[in-house]
Amino acid sequence: MTPASLRRLLPLLTVLWLAVAAPAGLRAAQPDTAATMTTPDSGMSSMPSLASGGGRLLEAGPEVFALGGGLAPLARLSSDPGSFAVQVSSAPLVGGDIGWWLRNGFGVGAEVLYAPASLNIIPTSFQGPIPTDLGDARYLAATFEVRYRLPLRGPAGVLAPYVALGGGVRHLNFDPIASLDVKDTTGPVGTIAGGAEARLYGPVAMRLELRDYVSRFKAASGAGSRVQHDVAITVGFGVLP
Repeated sequence: MTPASLRRLLPLLTVLWLAVAAPAGLRAAQPDTAATMTTPDSGMSSMPSLASGGGRLLEAGPEVFALGGGLAPLARLSSDPGSFAVQVSSAPLVGGDIGWWLRNGFGVGAEVLYAPASLNIIPTSFQGPIPTDLGDARYLAATFEVRYRLPLRGPAGVLAPYVALGGGVRHLNFDPIASLDVKDTTGPVGTIAGGAEARLYGPVAMRLELRDYVSRFKAASGAGSRVQHDVAITVGFGVLP
């Protein structure tokens, strides 16, 4: 990942951190009113405080989310100086997620996303006319992962941060283009993600997530394979148990 790519990601990481950390910090500064209760016999007696997001937020069971957001590939697919470098463009994405949470905070999930991207030209030392339309680069990824929700205290509605790690398959489908440096490809992909869920009303919930898809791509021109990072930022609406 280049310094320029990191600079582009910094504002997005800052927004995600504020979305997760700020509400938790404000909640921590308030007293836990559910931790104690006055009784006629013993005066002040301790009670177990509400666990992880107010009882209902982190219950075990299935969850389903519809996703929307943006995809930002961070590596070139080709850098052949005899032709021209190409890169998958940033693009809007849609997808879906289904998961199952256990009572100990762990869970499993499967996620599919699709992004109707295009191919961008990267300037090189190529001498000659460069085509202006490289066509579409349809992006499809399907992954399965293990998740863990971080326990928080507070009433229902507080954010429940989580992390995820897994893998799956990524497919890139390209339109015919003037360069032979790229071709359709299907291969394994690893994924790591972090985000937060919040119950809005009843079972209806919202989710914010930052995810990195890590894979290797080999140009058709015979160049060596390289690591490809594709960062997806999504907002989801769905139902929690």
